[in-house]
Amino acid sequence: MKIKIDQIKVSDRIRKDFGGIEELANDIEQNGLINPIVVTPDHQLIAGERRLRAHQYLGRKEVIVRVMEISDFEHQLRLEISENEHRKEFTFSERVEWAKRLEEVERIKAKERMAGGKENVPEQPAGQVRDIVADQAGFGSGRTYDKAKFIMENATPEIIQQLDAGIISTHKAYVETKDRLEAALQEAEARANQAEQEKEELQRRYKDAIPADQVDEAVAAAVERRDEETEVLLEQKAQEAERKIKERDQYWKAKLQDDVETERLKVDELKAGYQRAKEELETLKLQQPSDFDEQYANAQMKKLRFETDSNTAQVNYHVKQFLQKVGITSFMLGAVSGASTSEKKRLSESLDMLQTFIDQMRPAINSRKVVNPNDFNES
Repeated sequence: MKIKIDQIKVSDRIRKDFGGIEELANDIEQNGLINPIVVTPDHQLIAGERRLRAHQYLGRKEVIVRVMEISDFEHQLRLEISENEHRKEFTFSERVEWAKRLEEVERIKAKERMAGGKENVPEQPAGQVRDIVADQAGFGSGRTYDKAKFIMENATPEIIQQLDAGIISTHKAYVETKDRLEAALQEAEARANQAEQEKEELQRRYKDAIPADQVDEAVAAAVERRDEETEVLLEQKAQEAERKIKERDQYWKAKLQDDVETERLKVDELKAGYQRAKEELETLKLQQPSDFDEQYANAQMKKLRFETDSNTAQVNYHVKQFLQKVGITSFMLGAVSGASTSEKKRLSESLDMLQTFIDQMRPAINSRKVVNPNDFNES
């Protein structure tokens, strides 16, 4: 049956990464919706949020759905898990969210078993709740699941994004997060000890200089002044660092602008030289001098040199244009670091292509033969 898209209610779901919506929409546009979206009788979404978003991307107002009755929260949760696992693998953060929801269900069931209501509760697997959850959610062991939860609660956004993109392992993320927290704790303890020592030093300094009943007040005032001075100093350092970054960005922007213009002029110059070499060859053909063969060979070599240099200069020109266009500044790097996991993954794939281009160019620059990896796969 068909229903209006705006009638479908979407609650908080495990899936957060909806990458590839445009590709899915194109497939639906060409081949139609193969698997209908699944909803409850009151139009609560059970499965197919990516397909729903693809329809919205196409600007459609209605969508084909299949209505399904659900018995409880656990039933709905497992339907969502099953539907997503078979279509697009969960990211790290989505898998942890899945496990947490499973854990809530398992703890409720464990309490029911302990309360002795087994006659009303289906047969439950043995073992600790965290091990049951870890196994069902794909973490392997309860210990790994504990590490994953620790990471989600304490890691930086950059670490979570790298895990979601599959760039680093859970173990590495756990170690880095643990080390960062321990370092922060040690730094906080060191600052607290330093502050206490400074306070004691101030108390000794003021002890004989002012009345005893005014020492604490004087120490507090001195500490406040010190904190204000430190804050001002830190602000000045931050402003200085920001100024230097802006100067650096401006320098590269101006340099790239100059380089692009220089390369453009170089390309024009080499094209003109190539044209002159062609005309020289045509003139030699008409004149047919006594040493025609020698002059023609030299002119042909000159034309070939201008042609290869012109092509290389054009590549260099386009590279400089690319660098100028993408504007690799501190602002751009900050924007990339804050982008969604799916967009970072797309950019990473493009950078891999760019790296392949660089790897192929390096041997040519160093006057070595470029080897095609496919050559080794033919034998």
